[in-house]
Amino acid sequence: MLSTAWALVRKDIRLFVRDRTALFFALVLPIGLAAIMGTAFGSQMGGGGSSSVKKVTIAVEDRDGSSESEAFVETLMGSDGLRVEVVEDARRLVADGNRAGGLVIPAGYGAAIADGETPPNVTLFRDPARQIASQVMVFQLAPVMVGSMADSMGSGMMGRLLDMVSFPDSGRADAEAAMKTSFDRVEAIVERLEADGAFEEEEPEEDDEDGGFDVMSALPDFIGLEVEDLAPARADGLPRSAGASHAFAAMAVMMLLFNLVAAAGTLQDERAEGTLDRLRLTPAAGRAVLLGKMLVTMILAIVQLVVLFAFGAIAFDVPVLEHLEELSVTSLVWAFCASTLGLLFATACSTRRQMEGLSTLAILGMSAIGGAWFPREITPDWFQTAGLLTPVAWAMDAYHGILWYGKGILATPDRGGVLVPLLVLMAVGVVLFAISARLYSSRYGSK
Repeated sequence: MLSTAWALVRKDIRLFVRDRTALFFALVLPIGLAAIMGTAFGSQMGGGGSSSVKKVTIAVEDRDGSSESEAFVETLMGSDGLRVEVVEDARRLVADGNRAGGLVIPAGYGAAIADGETPPNVTLFRDPARQIASQVMVFQLAPVMVGSMADSMGSGMMGRLLDMVSFPDSGRADAEAAMKTSFDRVEAIVERLEADGAFEEEEPEEDDEDGGFDVMSALPDFIGLEVEDLAPARADGLPRSAGASHAFAAMAVMMLLFNLVAAAGTLQDERAEGTLDRLRLTPAAGRAVLLGKMLVTMILAIVQLVVLFAFGAIAFDVPVLEHLEELSVTSLVWAFCASTLGLLFATACSTRRQMEGLSTLAILGMSAIGGAWFPREITPDWFQTAGLLTPVAWAMDAYHGILWYGKGILATPDRGGVLVPLLVLMAVGVVLFAISARLYSSRYGSK
């Protein structure tokens, strides 16, 4: 019995080794996806030292224009964890999702510092959908704001601390002088520890779940940082869910590709069954067969998207009805682009099995790089640029821009639009259909 079983094992192993598709899914695909995931998350998980941590881009708007505010911006540019971009409208950039955060230095900032007074709070606009980047920004801003202007910032923090405890005005001057002396001594200690690299060696402590001191909540107020989360609201006033918006956008993009490639793959079945040969004998059929296949896949795509977004609106309060026009246009454009991609695989591959293997690798790779699995902003810069080479990234930008940021097709004075991603998807669809038509003519002899 054992020898018979072993003979069956050898037989199955030989069949498995001869099956290139099975070998591909078992060996090549996991390695490729693991490489993509490792590259995307490597800079966020540490492991490579402080130099491997991805910098967070922050937009800085200087409304003061004084020498003090310019010195503050220069200090920010020297931060190891921040990439500073000086802009004119930081709030708009964050509201449109183009930046994770925007810092606004108010007018009168330099004058208050020059007069030895507590400077007005600096405002930090944040995108709630990018929580990791938001936390990094606050922690990176804290030492910069303290260290760049020791005297003025120190006195400012002292004044805020005395205000928090309702310190009497009669003894405020003496208290500030005493605290100033202590602050100078602490600052000298901090400079010595920074020179020794002590801060880089210590890991930040986890939040105290038993109701201890919440550093993240207290730190902005203490250093004079006013944080405002630009969470877009729906038409009914309820907050939007960034997680639900991204999830349904991802499903509308990734799962649609799988289904449409399978639908377009029926071209391979029709060829194997001889149906395609009979269709080609039909007068004036020509490329009408390919066009009909694309229209069928587009109809299936639209039906799938209608069902998906209807479920999202009912079960997860995704603001579908609020943006019905924008979602309809975007879905129609994406259905066209995805259908042409399915046709490309159907016409370029010799067999259905070959098509299934290549299309699976391509769809999973594009979905990971294009942001359907995880937000692209948490990945390295070159990874984000590579994502723009895939139609998935442009489709995700369009859907997420509508569902989370409330964008329309065209830009408005208050909000950007998704016209550019839609134009890119249309152009990609036209190119893919042209390539598919050429391959169809050469492979199937259609005129």
